[in-house]
Amino acid sequence: MRLYIVIRILFLSSFLLVGCSEDNTIDWKPTPAFIADDMDLHGTKGEFGIRKVNGEVVEPEFPVVDQGRLYQLYFLDSTKDFNGKTYKMLATHKDSEETIELYEDSIENNQSGAKFVLEKTGLWKIDILVDNELYTSFVIEAKTNE
Repeated sequence: MRLYIVIRILFLSSFLLVGCSEDNTIDWKPTPAFIADDMDLHGTKGEFGIRKVNGEVVEPEFPVVDQGRLYQLYFLDSTKDFNGKTYKMLATHKDSEETIELYEDSIENNQSGAKFVLEKTGLWKIDILVDNELYTSFVIEAKTNE
């Protein structure tokens, strides 16, 4: 009888764990750009925005080039205090599933700078971690200058 109860508890526990697991599928479409404070930004509206601040005007926002580009990052959620915290940007390529660390730095006045290069064309999921906890994610497309 005890064995029956133990087996039943294990079965129910495993059922609950499977039923509560997250759906980790990614919508691999570039996240739409948005406007905040009169700036065109990529990221998650109301949470995080990024824009390129150097390079050629005619090149893509996320170019595949030999030399990295400078970006300005904006932490837009005014209900949170980001000052003095550390952020990390990770990028995962859709096709190769390779994950790379793009940049890590501190946040001051809800902003930071970053310099990075994406070495492969295609779709990348960008994860923004604040103090090592996932804050937001979005998808961008890295392109060549053609």
